[in-house]
Amino acid sequence: MNLRIMTYNIQHGHLHLAGGIDLNKVCDVIRQYNPDIVALNEVRGRGTNNDYTAQAEYIAANLGYHCFFGRSLYVGGSNPYGNAVLSKYPIVDARIIPIPNPVSKAVEQRSISRCTVEISADGNILPLAVYAAHFGLTEIEHEHAVSTLLTTLCGESLPFALMGDFNMLPQNPLLAPLNQILCGTDDKLSGQLSFPSDSPQKKLDYIFVSNNIEVIYAEIPQIAVSDHCPVFADINVPNIFK
Repeated sequence: MNLRIMTYNIQHGHLHLAGGIDLNKVCDVIRQYNPDIVALNEVRGRGTNNDYTAQAEYIAANLGYHCFFGRSLYVGGSNPYGNAVLSKYPIVDARIIPIPNPVSKAVEQRSISRCTVEISADGNILPLAVYAAHFGLTEIEHEHAVSTLLTTLCGESLPFALMGDFNMLPQNPLLAPLNQILCGTDDKLSGQLSFPSDSPQKKLDYIFVSNNIEVIYAEIPQIAVSDHCPVFADINVPNIFK
């Protein structure tokens, strides 16, 4: 089963160059590349700050996706903020996996959203696990995030895709365990970078899949809507039917 998957840090819907908030521009980017499944980072939920709506639900409604919003924390005490998964196929199970903070706790709470998506294929149901992750900025946060992922993925029984803003460069040795057990997309990207979007200097955003999934193509479109460029990959998921 061929699918297109995408990861996109939408920076709360803020426009990187023009300023202001415009979720319709985010919708335009997703619509242009027409992914089947999307992992979003830096997503706002509905709270007391009237500048923000329930962003995942807004994007999903405009594009015709199912969605799950996974809150990592509350901003300003009452404004949800976190990751989201959008899918053209039904999301039948979802949970939030907290990433443990350093002892100091003087950092932003991070999390991973894990969803089971049921893909219809020739009258059969093909389950796929989707992970949307957003790592912290410091080395100890990276260690905790990778450790949490390794523990979680070792117990994963379904084919899966892991996507998100890892805030790490490809050569970071902490990524080595993930590279050893997963199939990445770097060999298809040929050095393409994702941040900052108007003049990319770094690759911070990643797509990995389980080793039973084939990566056919990957690209980082140079689009300066958010401060991050989107990343997408065309994959082939094995016919392991439910």
